Amino acid sequence: MLRDILAGNVVERARQLAALARPEDAFTSTIHRWSTGKYSMKVPQLRRELTGYEMVVVSANNAAVENVTAEIPARDAIHSRWHGEADYFADIATEVLAEVDGQKDDAPKTQAWGLVAARLGNKRNRSAFHSAFWFDKKDPRTKEPMPDSPPRMQTRLARWSDGSAPHKIWKEARDDFARAEQRVDVLLTKRRQAQERFRQLTRATEVERSWAEHAARIQSDLRGIEEQLVADLSAVELAGRELALAAAARDRRVGAKPGMLETVFTFGRAIREWRAGLQPFEDCLQVTEAAQHQAEAQVRRSEGRAVELGRELVDAEAGRAHASEFLAELRRRINADKAELAVAYPDEAWKGEARELYAPWLDAELDAARSDLFLAALQLHEEFLANTAKDVSQGLRAALEIVAGGGPRNLEAEKRRAAWQLFFLVVPLVSTTFASFGRMFGDIGPESIGWVLVDEAGQASPQYAAGAIWRAQRVVAVGDPLQLQPVVTIPPKAQRDIATAYRVSDTWMPPHASVQTLADRVSRRGTTLKQGDRHVWVSAPLTVHRRCDDPMFTLCNDIAYNGIMVNGVKRRLDDPVQPDLFDSTTGPLIAPSHWVDEPALTQGSHLQENQIARLENALAYLADHGIPPEEVIAISPFRAVAGRLDSLSRTYPGLTAGTIHTAQGREASVVFLVLGGDPASPGAKAWAASTVNLVNVAASRAKRRLYVIGDRAAWAKHNYFHQLAASLAP
Repeated sequence: MLRDILAGNVVERARQLAALARPEDAFTSTIHRWSTGKYSMKVPQLRRELTGYEMVVVSANNAAVENVTAEIPARDAIHSRWHGEADYFADIATEVLAEVDGQKDDAPKTQAWGLVAARLGNKRNRSAFHSAFWFDKKDPRTKEPMPDSPPRMQTRLARWSDGSAPHKIWKEARDDFARAEQRVDVLLTKRRQAQERFRQLTRATEVERSWAEHAARIQSDLRGIEEQLVADLSAVELAGRELALAAAARDRRVGAKPGMLETVFTFGRAIREWRAGLQPFEDCLQVTEAAQHQAEAQVRRSEGRAVELGRELVDAEAGRAHASEFLAELRRRINADKAELAVAYPDEAWKGEARELYAPWLDAELDAARSDLFLAALQLHEEFLANTAKDVSQGLRAALEIVAGGGPRNLEAEKRRAAWQLFFLVVPLVSTTFASFGRMFGDIGPESIGWVLVDEAGQASPQYAAGAIWRAQRVVAVGDPLQLQPVVTIPPKAQRDIATAYRVSDTWMPPHASVQTLADRVSRRGTTLKQGDRHVWVSAPLTVHRRCDDPMFTLCNDIAYNGIMVNGVKRRLDDPVQPDLFDSTTGPLIAPSHWVDEPALTQGSHLQENQIARLENALAYLADHGIPPEEVIAISPFRAVAGRLDSLSRTYPGLTAGTIHTAQGREASVVFLVLGGDPASPGAKAWAASTVNLVNVAASRAKRRLYVIGDRAAWAKHNYFHQLAASLAP
């Protein structure tokens, strides 16, 4: 996540740079000036559009700060595909890593790919960075630059300024960035189109089904009207027969009309009677004629409706055919999208673990293009420095004085802020501890830093972060409330008394309150994790775990996270170039994680020397199998044991040892949890087992193996250690 934030901000600032017709337009007409002794300093003010991208990683944990800014610039932190391409002042970054880490000249250096992050904080780190970043390394005897040491930033800028070092013209640099950006835009457009097709599928399926149902209804109606027409024709035929009978009867009655003589002789009575008898026949004939007309009209209506339904059926079948054709084509293209995007396609199978492991629509091609865009953005920054070398050189010289902790004590906030903003234009991310944050930045004013990223926020007391948050425009708190809580040196009673005096709720009191818990408290999105008889609200959980093998992953997932974590660890066990030292395709190469059952026999002390002896035997075993002490952390819940473990680092150089608290923010291939424990003080074990935090931190430091050394029967009685014992074979 931190890498994504870093890359996103660098790219967004590059877009602002690329919008400048001339590189010098990056600066306003304001020049900030001050004097330091006999030297005059000046920093040009960046345009507002180029600020707000400053990033500071801050933590109460020194190890976390060191890890972040040491890992991100390291060459091993990026895919081998880009090893030959990624170079943002890589040689300077390599020297900075070595200098800030205090490496000896003859020690192998961690190779860097880019000067994208710097570990600052205390005065020593800042001075070391200043020296390694700005000044060429010189021979102490001749005072000349050492030939085997790369030119540093001051020399780079000078060479660009005097023309002795080539660089691209600004238009060419902008065009290069635009091409990388256009490639990403094209791929994003294709994936948006794929997303739109995916969204259309449900509607298209519904439309096709609707047309099919409509056609079926018309067919049903047509069958009904055809049956009705048959009945109507039968009715016409019947009416015709009845009409013929009525007409024949009437004709017979007409034929029986009395003659003139009969009429005369009967004085008209015969004709009157005949006429009276004819009327019923006339009436019957009229009725049957009307019935026949009605039947014929019904036939015409049915025939008309049949014709109408026939036309509707033709239209419906055409609509259905078109919908079916559209749906078939849509499915064909969706299948092609699925084949192209593979696991990045969020179809009906994209749920559960799959949803957590892969970002939707972010396939390998787009991911690579985004990486290329990030590198192009860094290259544009470098070309900007080359094209404005003279102004930037003077400004950086002044800015580095502020970064290193110099400058007038009463320097105005806007000048100090401008100096840091120019520095962040070159080095986009820095790290510091909370303890050094205020001294490092001083008075730069509120919301003067674009991003403050609080790492290991669960271990930071809220009070620590107040100044950093005040100086930040945006704050991202990253931590785990189920790992170590803040370390508080004030007695609980004193805390409660102070809180009561100032009417402060327990909500704000560490160690139960941390930067993480307070950030979680106001977050709208998250989940609830059950811990014993209480529920812990965790905002926006990052559920994919990419460090530990089993059994460590499953143990932590069960005891701390209610099983919501997803294991994202991928190991290649058949790599011929870098063979795995722990496991092979046929089985483990070194002893699997297990519990070394070593009883606690020494009363009056948590330190059990027999357990230390077992640890030393294990370290020797690992060394025989190619696992050096640098790959090992040895920790304990108790200070007495931790002190003894730390003393082993002299015998085993590179071994990291201490209490479980000191391991927070670190990781290693192998972790030894040396429990110790005074057999006469069972309450100490109960303290260690009072929360899930200690076991969770200890187990989650181990990438490949976790070895527990201690009295299994004594510790397994306690919560969380019981689950730990169950997950590890004796």
